[in-house]
This record gives sequence, C-alpha cells and structure tokens, in this order.
Amino acid sequence: MTEGENILRRYFVMNGFDGALTALGIILGSMVVTGFGLDPAESVESAKILISTGLGASIAMGVSGFWIAYLTERAERTKEVKELEEIMVTDLNNTKITKANFWTSLIIAAVDGISPFLFSLLAICPFFFVLAGLSILAAYIISFSIVFVEVIVLGVFLGAVSKENKLVYALKILPAALLVAGLTYLLEILWS
Repeated sequence: MTEGENILRRYFVMNGFDGALTALGIILGSMVVTGFGLDPAESVESAKILISTGLGASIAMGVSGFWIAYLTERAERTKEVKELEEIMVTDLNNTKITKANFWTSLIIAAVDGISPFLFSLLAICPFFFVLAGLSILAAYIISFSIVFVEVIVLGVFLGAVSKENKLVYALKILPAALLVAGLTYLLEILWS
C-alpha cells in the first residue's frame, strides 16, 4: 500500500555505499598517518584510535540516517495523506493508510540508519583483532578487502535489481571506491 520496498532498496544501497566509503577514507587516512602500520610498538594504539574514529563515524552515520530519513519520510507521507484527505473530503487519522505510512517511515528510517552503520562497522572489524595480536598491516589488508567486497556486492545487487549485467554494475560502482582511496591518499600526502 505504501510502496516502500523500492525506497528501502535505494536507501540500503546508497547508505551502505556511504558507510563503506566513509570507512575506507578513515582506514586509508589512518594508514598513511601512522606510517602504514610498520611500527609494531604503535600498532595497538593506532588500532584503538582507528576503532574509536570508525565507531564514532559509524554511529554518527547511523543516527543521522535514521533521524533524517524518519522525519523526511514522515513529512512526505503526511503531505500525501493530507492531499488525499482534501480530495476525499474525509479525515484519514487512525486508518490503515496512516498506520501503514507510520510503519513504512519507521522501517525505511531503520534501514537508512542501519546500513551505513553495518557497512562501516564491518570494514573496521579487523582492527579489533589487532588488540588480540593481529598485525596492523594485516588488519589494513583485510579491511581494504572487506570494503572491496562490500562495494562489489552492492554493484552486483544493483545489477540484479535492474535485471542487467551484474558484473558491469560491479565495475561501474568500483571507480568511486578507487576515487575515494586516491583522493584520501593524495590529501594525506599533501598534509605530510
């Protein structure tokens, strides 16, 4: 009734992509600033800083996504109901339409908030293992691999949604991640 499925897919992909690329920027920036993790004495401290920064960004994206998506969806759906009330010359409060709009707005907001949080959190997970003895360089490699897989999976998903070539969509989405990596690396070099 509320046609929220298409919106859910879009928010999941767009915000998941935002989460993955934000994590990529944080991880690459950290790697350059800490000297690529080559000093074992500083590995644990570097991992703690990256985890804190990554978690902070993940939480911020999640809360921001949820909050603004809920308010935006609620405003749009309230507007539609009011326009429908004017056409029908009736009050639609406490009807199936208003209840469905409420729940659809809430579910869309949840997806909007959870997807960037999860994608970025997954990307920084390897750094928790540095605290247990994994080398920070290995954590960087695993983390970059996770982001790469996340981006490819989102591209494949878009290919499936569009019923077009999944590989082509995966290849279309990948340059954005490479651009983020290149620009972040360039920025770090300029600041050094």
